[in-house]
Amino acid sequence: MDFEGLLNAQQKLLEYIPHGHTITDQATPSVIAGYGIIEETLEYLNSIGFKSWRPIPQPREEQLEELTDILFFYLELVLFSGFTTDEIEKEYKRKWIINVARWQAAKEGDYSWDDRSKEGL
Repeated sequence: MDFEGLLNAQQKLLEYIPHGHTITDQATPSVIAGYGIIEETLEYLNSIGFKSWRPIPQPREEQLEELTDILFFYLELVLFSGFTTDEIEKEYKRKWIINVARWQAAKEGDYSWDDRSKEGL
C-alpha cells in the first residue's frame, strides 16, 4: 500500500472511530492527533528500553505496534491538514535537500544557517 493508500485507509478508519466528543472547530482534530503522536512516541521509547532503570526492551512486535500507532496519528494529522500527497512529497524533497546541506555545513563547522549561532542568541 502506498502513502495515498494509507491515507485512504486512515480516512475510512476515522469514519468508524469517533473522537468521543463533538468537534467544534478545525484545530481540535489536529491537536488530538498531535497529542496522539506524542503519547505513542513516548510509548515507543519505553518499548525500546531507553531508561537506565528499565533498559530491557519489549519484544519487537510490541515496538512495531507502537510505531504503527504513531503512523496512525500522523496519517490523521495529514488528513486534517488538508495538504495533498503531492504537496507533502514536494515539500519533503525540498526540505531533504536543505537538511543534507545543513548536515554537510555542520560537518565542516559551519552553523551559519542556524539563528542560534548568531551573536547574542
